[in-house]
Amino acid sequence: MHGIAGMKGWKTRGRGLAMAAALALGATLAQGAALAQNAQQSQPGPKTAPSPVASAHDKAAIIAAMDKMARFKHARLTVEKAKAAMEVFLKLRETFPPEFFRSKKPGPEGPVKALKSSEKAREILALVKKKGFSSIDDWANTFTSLGMAIAHVREGGDATVEKKLKDVAGSSLPEEIKEKIAAMLKAVTPPRTNAEVAKRLLADEEAKRLIEAVERTAREPARK
Repeated sequence: MHGIAGMKGWKTRGRGLAMAAALALGATLAQGAALAQNAQQSQPGPKTAPSPVASAHDKAAIIAAMDKMARFKHARLTVEKAKAAMEVFLKLRETFPPEFFRSKKPGPEGPVKALKSSEKAREILALVKKKGFSSIDDWANTFTSLGMAIAHVREGGDATVEKKLKDVAGSSLPEEIKEKIAAMLKAVTPPRTNAEVAKRLLADEEAKRLIEAVERTAREPARK
């Protein structure tokens, strides 16, 4: 694999649930491809035009995002907890206007912080507690873990992760970036038990309807 040409397929593929819950991962990999392209400018061989998004500031932000994703701790999923997490997401989007989800912070943590600091934070907390979550953070971590598990199963499971790790190891990226991408990929790979829950959800008609509703809602603007 060489630079951006080998990394184009790394983004999440627009699947609604993965998009909603694993936004930071998709954004990091997409911008990581730009870093890969820019890294080649200082190496021998054919040159490609530098990407406008990979400035020094962007590079620092992307590396920080990779480091943060590498520390991600998956919630332990059950079928019931996964369904409840999706139901909370749908209820939040149905009930609250778009400003409740807006934040200057990119990635899934932005909307979560916006919810926690909104004037309706107590109502939101009551909703997540009613569905069995201890806090807004607990729900958000479960929802993010679910999105990663669904995406993992849909995109080929452990075999795909192993291929990506090999691609990273054989790439022309700087060693520092290789190490950070590999650490991130390993961290966002769900535990086997979570992957099994995702498989059960994708085979269950009621759960599939919830997943489709989340995917559809995630592609739409929040209620005005």
